[in-house]
Amino acid sequence: MSHAIARSEVGMHSTTNSCWVIINNNIYDVTEFLERHPGGASVILAHAGQDATQAFESFHHPDIIQEHLGPEKNLGTVTGDPPSPISTEKNPTPTSPKPKLSSIISLSDFEHTASQHLPTHSFAFLKSGSEDEHTSTWNLHSWKAIRFRPRILRPIDDINISTSLFGTRFSAPFFICPAGGAKLVHPEADLGLVKAAGRHGILHWVCNNSPVSPQEMINACGAGQTVYWQIYAQSDLEITEKQVREAVKLGYKGFALTVDAVRPGKRERDLRVGLGGGGDEDEEDGFAKEPTFKRPPVWSSFDWPSAIQWLRSMTDLPIAIKGVQCWEDAMLCMQYGVHPWLSNHGGRQLDGASSAVDTLVAMRKHCPQVFDQCEVIVDGGITRGSDVVKAVALGAKGVGLGRPFLFSLLFGEAGASKAIRILKHEIETTMALLGVSSLDQLNPSFVSEPIQGIC
Repeated sequence: MSHAIARSEVGMHSTTNSCWVIINNNIYDVTEFLERHPGGASVILAHAGQDATQAFESFHHPDIIQEHLGPEKNLGTVTGDPPSPISTEKNPTPTSPKPKLSSIISLSDFEHTASQHLPTHSFAFLKSGSEDEHTSTWNLHSWKAIRFRPRILRPIDDINISTSLFGTRFSAPFFICPAGGAKLVHPEADLGLVKAAGRHGILHWVCNNSPVSPQEMINACGAGQTVYWQIYAQSDLEITEKQVREAVKLGYKGFALTVDAVRPGKRERDLRVGLGGGGDEDEEDGFAKEPTFKRPPVWSSFDWPSAIQWLRSMTDLPIAIKGVQCWEDAMLCMQYGVHPWLSNHGGRQLDGASSAVDTLVAMRKHCPQVFDQCEVIVDGGITRGSDVVKAVALGAKGVGLGRPFLFSLLFGEAGASKAIRILKHEIETTMALLGVSSLDQLNPSFVSEPIQGIC
């Protein structure tokens, strides 16, 4: 029988010795769970004795409570009026109306609108790169360092931008990357992305840290829609193994092991928004804090043989290694029978890392055979259909976009759908002006070598 407990009593349990939180009007005793929480005890303690519903639902799916807390930890329901909300925003969201979706004509327009209409802390989390953000900026500029070499007087009829990745045919070579934080933009979160992807026949590579459960994502898929799954190897490998086996059982058809986040990067834009006053400045280690969105600590003891053996013990489906940043590791992917995903985590990890273009160009010089034996995937800094075409011309089979699609969610599923249409139109226009009518006609002869020292 559920017990009713006064909100004032809940507020008395806000320490490491006795920690209660309220989630959807239910009260949970999380004292014993503090040290086992994958994101660290401090995340929970920040909401100890308070309503943690918004913080919880932004980054977790509801089933996670049952996974980690027994029914005895549900102490009952809360009574009493909630306290009046107090805004802690340094720059509150503007009250000006959001522009009409019809006014959006590029992916950059989505980001600009998000910067004006998302809460400051939400936009800072989504936009933040590591340290001085040189790498996140370079991700954008590096695509522009590659120039096209159009061919003229070539008949162009219908343009076909469809392609296959891991044995599945998709309507376009770009896909929605696994990227956390969708619920910071829209309450439907990743469901809007998977529905838009299904409507337009593109791939959605589902985020491991989505607040939407793997089953809910599958339920939202359209008829015949294929989705792939991202793997973070948590420090408790049994949890991850359970996730992967569940994903296989549910029907996910491909996987990517993210390997470039053995610890979180120093994302200073995000940290600055989260730092408040108080405390002795000489003692406060705010500079060492982790990003707002804390994922579980990862298993950092893998080497190539043990990682591949572990993955293959769970599935024989296609696997990409996400986070390849040099041609030598792309070679190792080929040797171990997996696919290289060239990515520097959107510039959010190591400032100064190579961009996907840097690695693509290096691979063409040092190990071109990888393109014949593997399906090469890239992400980072892609904002135009022309960027996608450059990547395909240099040998990429799949081109991922993360944050642009998150920003498009400001308009819900309709926003994500329009982002897809914008990219498809830009790809078709670029191909027509290059003198090609299908992706298989693209090759490195359609792009110039980057200027020495630029890429």
